[in-house]
Amino acid sequence: MYEFMIDINLPVPFTDDFLSLVPKQRALVNRLMNEGTISSYALSIESGKLWITVIAETEADVKELTGSFPIAGHILYKVNKLTFHNSINFKVPEFSLN
Repeated sequence: MYEFMIDINLPVPFTDDFLSLVPKQRALVNRLMNEGTISSYALSIESGKLWITVIAETEADVKELTGSFPIAGHILYKVNKLTFHNSINFKVPEFSLN
C-alpha cells in the first residue's frame, strides 16, 4: 500500500449545486476515514483547494475513488504518490498527580 495526495481545485465561487453535494461528500469522507482509506482531509475555502491523503495500491485506484466522490463532476484534481507523509496526531496531555 502507498500514500497518495489528491490536490483538488474546487469551483470558485461555489455554486448552489456544488454546495448541495457537500453533506454527501462529508458523509463519504467520514466513512472512508473510519475505514482507514483516507488518512487526512484539509480544506482552504479562501483558495478553493482541498487536499486529501489516501492509502491505496495504485494511482488508478485513487482516481477511481476520486471519481466516486459526490463532488467529482465539479472539481479538477491531480494525484501525487508520496514518498513519505509525517504528521503529528492530536494527543491528550498526560495527567500528572504532582
